[in-house]
Amino acid sequence: MKHSVTNILLSLIFLTFQYFTLEAQEIGSVTNPTIKVRGLITESKSDTPLPFVNIVISGPRVIGCSSDKEGRFGVRLEEPGIYSIAVSYLGYEDWTIGNLKLDPGSDTLINIELEPSFIITDEVVITATRKSQTLVSAPVSVDIVSRKSIESQNVVTMDQAFDGITGVDVTRSSRTNVQALSIRGASEVAGGGVGNRVLLLIDGRPALSPDSGGALWNLVPVNSIEKIEIVKGAYSSLFGSSAMGGVINVITKEPKGSYYTRINTRYGFYDRAPTYTEYDKFGDFYSLDLSHSNKLKNGSYLLEFSKKSDDGHREKSSFDQYNFYGKYHWRISNNKSLKISGNYNKINNDTPATWLTTTKAYSVAPHRKDDFQDREEYNADIYYSAVRSGKLKYTSRLYYYRNNSIYSFNDNPDNDTTNVNIGTSQIYDQTSIMAQRWGNVTQIDFNPTEKHYIIGGIEGSFDKIVALPANVLYGRHKAYNIGVYLQEETELNEKLIMTAGARYDYYNILNEFSESNLSPKISFVYNPTSKLSFRTLFGQAFRNPSIAERFIKFEQGGGLEFVPNPDLKSEKLKLSVELGGRYRIGNKGLFDLAFFYNDYSNLISYLQVANPEGKLLYQVVNLNKAVMQGFETSISYTVLKDWNVRLAYTYLDAKDTSDDRLNSTLAYKRKHSIHLNTTYNYKELALHFNARYKSRIDEVFIYPGSEPEGYFLADTRVDYKFKNRYRLFFTIDNISDTQYEEIERYRMPGRSYSIGCSFDISGDD
Repeated sequence: MKHSVTNILLSLIFLTFQYFTLEAQEIGSVTNPTIKVRGLITESKSDTPLPFVNIVISGPRVIGCSSDKEGRFGVRLEEPGIYSIAVSYLGYEDWTIGNLKLDPGSDTLINIELEPSFIITDEVVITATRKSQTLVSAPVSVDIVSRKSIESQNVVTMDQAFDGITGVDVTRSSRTNVQALSIRGASEVAGGGVGNRVLLLIDGRPALSPDSGGALWNLVPVNSIEKIEIVKGAYSSLFGSSAMGGVINVITKEPKGSYYTRINTRYGFYDRAPTYTEYDKFGDFYSLDLSHSNKLKNGSYLLEFSKKSDDGHREKSSFDQYNFYGKYHWRISNNKSLKISGNYNKINNDTPATWLTTTKAYSVAPHRKDDFQDREEYNADIYYSAVRSGKLKYTSRLYYYRNNSIYSFNDNPDNDTTNVNIGTSQIYDQTSIMAQRWGNVTQIDFNPTEKHYIIGGIEGSFDKIVALPANVLYGRHKAYNIGVYLQEETELNEKLIMTAGARYDYYNILNEFSESNLSPKISFVYNPTSKLSFRTLFGQAFRNPSIAERFIKFEQGGGLEFVPNPDLKSEKLKLSVELGGRYRIGNKGLFDLAFFYNDYSNLISYLQVANPEGKLLYQVVNLNKAVMQGFETSISYTVLKDWNVRLAYTYLDAKDTSDDRLNSTLAYKRKHSIHLNTTYNYKELALHFNARYKSRIDEVFIYPGSEPEGYFLADTRVDYKFKNRYRLFFTIDNISDTQYEEIERYRMPGRSYSIGCSFDISGDD
């Protein structure tokens, strides 16, 4: 093992040395060129480089070329004169420029941004292999949530963006508290967001909280999201711990190169609760989003602010949320850029509580009415990128993350009601957590030939956690992780591509625990025709137990005592297999089918242990084994020019294979999921309809006997845009006013209505 890590490090050092010592070579450069035309082609929304774009330069002579894998292009022209350039790429609007005068000896730099079109096609993704590639080339199932989808689905908090995604299941105890986000059944619900088995990235860097190992999904500012990539399957070979079920990469907006301002506001309210619940309070909500972008010297900047307030649909479900986001993109030169971004989020919300009875599902116990949560999150990020000769690319990202959380259990001194869970008064009126992470991800891409693409990287992080009182939570701890990864993509022939790689991780809690993990992966993509592709992936993955799982002593909300277990081992995904295919239906549709098999071991569970005092006592242990298998399929089709439809289905067979299991049913797993999304555009009018069905949960263990039933939900939204800058919209969520729960005894919102408008101001106005 030590020798393999040493070899990888030496390879990375050699590539880095090459990068800084080779003389600069521009794409398309030749000896004494007469005229040069070169540039970079990117997607306008995300600034993602677009590979293999068709380029035609017309003038005294006509020359054709295409961009390389990094979106760069370059040609030499022999004759001066007036030229035009036409750029075309499937799935994007054509781009042209005319009357371009090229003089002898000139060197013309043109950076081109392409706008996505309405045609269903292969989008560019970066998460599946840590590099830009078309969706059809990805060796695993990938779903994309675009900015347009976020708007059409009435998304208020980021977790709602996944409600229409195949194989993704979000479990919430309120609109702002996510218990778990699971891909193909991977994550555990009972942990209350602790130890998630899906890795959250923001612009490619980890965004899990160092204390809990979970993501604060509701704190990611929706207004700053450009698109979200959801990669399914074992991906520790590239991203390390927690990438067992998959990876979610949130790609934030890029600043526009000219003056642009958007104002967006919304107001809405909930329908009255059913009369039998005896809950008659009126709840409404509103939001305000401000965004401004402009050019500044050799770069451009983006500033955003949002405010959301919600009275809640039931007791203990209200919140107030603030988001601030900023980014500056400095184009140092044609092949070098620097991005600096920062984010601050704050939310004050009720602590969710279970309902009193089935008939009083909108009310909570008196002792829970003065429980509150105050959370803050900070992010800072510096990202440097440089390309040399189209063969070598160097990127480095330095980031800082911090969250502060305060949990109040006795905010109202007059409410001295006893805690029915433990039979006594609250032990502490307040607990607090401060978690910090400093990290760096440095990667080198090396493209020695057209048939080989190699990436290698080093990732390191240092965590500091303070959770007080120490005799209730988990005290003070420091930890670090170092990961080294290497991957090679090889074109075996014109139709078959193989990708193989591995990552080694070393994790150390200072003076307490250490462990290492090796995560290999191999995949194949076979393209028999331009419309049809098959893919298969074999991999392994792991998850380091969080500080909270190792050291927690008392869970005050439920009154549960724990024996700490600092020697918890990593959870393992021993084998992950996917076999899938994609078929393009002309330029109008895309069909996808994938079968998956995941074999888990060492899964963390909560074990009741003997206690001489007679009270319930638990310990977090490595205990369970499980197999989760099934299939998912989807079809997207443009029925008419302006009518898009997407239908998807997931079947999950999740089994407990532990040696001492009582039965083979895994708790909190739904077998069947169906999603329908459709959009119809008529002139300035757009109609969106989204629906989903989830089958019942057969087994729970927090409150046995309260298993949530299956449910069907439908939402709609109407948009009207006029004068190309104003937009009005009206939405109805949960049209049928379905009463449902995602986790037992936490009633979710019934029907709600909202109306809003947006106003755009650009430099062209």
